[in-house]
Amino acid sequence: DPYKAALYKVLGRGNVSKKAAAEVVQTTEDYLWSSLAVVRDAEQIAAATGHPRNTLESLQALMLKYGPGHFDPNGNNPLLYFRVLLLCGLFENAVDFLLQNDRFQIEAVHIAIALAFYGLLNIPSAETMPSSFGSYLVAADNSGGRAMLDFSRMVIHYARALPDTATDDAVNYLLLLTLSTQGTCDAGQHSLCQQAIERILYERSDYARYLGDIQSDGTRKRGMLERFLPLLGISSNEQFAQTIIRRLADRSRDEGRLADTVLLYNLAERYNTVLNVLGKQLGELLYTHGGSNSNADNIGDAYGLDDVEGVARAVLEHYKQREHIARVLDDRAVTTCNTLLTIVDFLNCHRRGAYEEALEMIERTQLLPLGGDVSLASQHAERVRSLDDSITRNFSLILLAAMDTLSRLYAGLRESPFMDAVKQANLQTLRRKARSLMVFAGMIQFRMPSDTYAKLNRMDVFMN
Repeated sequence: DPYKAALYKVLGRGNVSKKAAAEVVQTTEDYLWSSLAVVRDAEQIAAATGHPRNTLESLQALMLKYGPGHFDPNGNNPLLYFRVLLLCGLFENAVDFLLQNDRFQIEAVHIAIALAFYGLLNIPSAETMPSSFGSYLVAADNSGGRAMLDFSRMVIHYARALPDTATDDAVNYLLLLTLSTQGTCDAGQHSLCQQAIERILYERSDYARYLGDIQSDGTRKRGMLERFLPLLGISSNEQFAQTIIRRLADRSRDEGRLADTVLLYNLAERYNTVLNVLGKQLGELLYTHGGSNSNADNIGDAYGLDDVEGVARAVLEHYKQREHIARVLDDRAVTTCNTLLTIVDFLNCHRRGAYEEALEMIERTQLLPLGGDVSLASQHAERVRSLDDSITRNFSLILLAAMDTLSRLYAGLRESPFMDAVKQANLQTLRRKARSLMVFAGMIQFRMPSDTYAKLNRMDVFMN
């Protein structure tokens, strides 16, 4: 009686060695049920009989040995072998098998997420993450022979494949990277989650929605990510600002994304860093393009300074109007930015031929000894040492433009048809200013290109 034999086999937990007849076990589900029903704990069997048999591990090994071809030889029902693996507790193999079928990759990802939520997946830690980029299924020497599923890499690949219009979905998927660590402290997995989110936000430059924004009245609007700080392994808004936001700001700064840099450092409340970045950017652009020839009246129009200049002026005005920001600003950073902006104004006036206005602008900076007193040149030269590098590296440009301004004012005044005491006094004043500049330039030659002093000397000779 095949049915009685099958019943004995189940009740006897495999003591009957005869396999169940085909009329009893007609389907894959029947076979799995009869096989799982006789599974015993390996340690209990080993203690009782001296050797394990009918264990879950032996059944799993048998199913893997059979492979999908045994259960679905024609490939018409790939889900059947997936069910076999799933029912045998081979969750990692089941997900990996489904991922290999293009029709079921989306389902595979979501099944893996559900299994991870319930703690049923064997997932490698961030420190032991395999370097291979082939299959998501990896072996682990320290997991008792059980395979592991590279859950993190799978989710990251899936999230990054989503279109730019689905950034919300991508971020939400990436937040699932720490599912398997809830209730534990896996700093590596939290760090991996943070890095994946930072990368996708940086590539799509959509910071305000996810990290927050500064409103026109100065208040801060919370970003979407701040609702999920525990999933990121972050315990406070301050830590959020000093990790994710600061790292994105640093990367934007290093790669020259000015608008993003200003926004992100503001969100991180690093206001002095904003000013330092703006100062460095203004100085760099002046040094690179300020002395170049161009038909444009405005160096910003010619070389892209307008964006930096406009941002710098807006930021300084914004900070000035908000007392809680103004009182924490570094005076040196504020002074440097204001001085550089005045230098930009001076160069613009010089380019468009407004020499009297240009002279007024450069005198306002107090960088050069333009009071006509040669004895003050040494004091100005000493002061150069305390100036920010973004200013000192442009001294050649500033000196040449200032001397050219004096030279053109001198030429225009000398060609005037009127010769009176006032004209002579003004010519003398311009000569004294030029002489002071020459003395000053001689004291700081080591900070300028070698030909700068020769150019200055030619203009000085013309005036004297």
